[in-house]
Amino acid sequence: MGCVFARQVWTLILQQLGLLQLAPQPTVTRFSGWWKRSIAAVPKEAHKGLNSLIILVAWEIWKHHNSCAFDNKRLSVQEVIRAVSSEGGLWCSASRLEPLNSRSLFSGHGLLELKARRHLVVSAVIVGSL
Repeated sequence: MGCVFARQVWTLILQQLGLLQLAPQPTVTRFSGWWKRSIAAVPKEAHKGLNSLIILVAWEIWKHHNSCAFDNKRLSVQEVIRAVSSEGGLWCSASRLEPLNSRSLFSGHGLLELKARRHLVVSAVIVGSL
């Protein structure tokens, strides 16, 4: 992953989730290889949620990149994180995920929660902005 901006987004999100060890390093050259290694590094019950997170963050980085390239917007890590939070909430609403007794993994921001149902899911509970 040669894009410094994308690595900053991934590092911030994964750090806040206590998953900093999964953050892509400058030596990572292929997104697919990083994704495979990341999935292999978490328990099986977290695969579904981590896959969802990776897809969501990659999509929001792509959309932000296009906004910068075609609409002359400025790069903003915070804007991407807000978009991930917002879109994650919509994903939860669409899936009809209901809050359970859970432990926040985003230091009070609720971006992700470890659900009692055994897997990570994107949560719609956004308490504040990053």
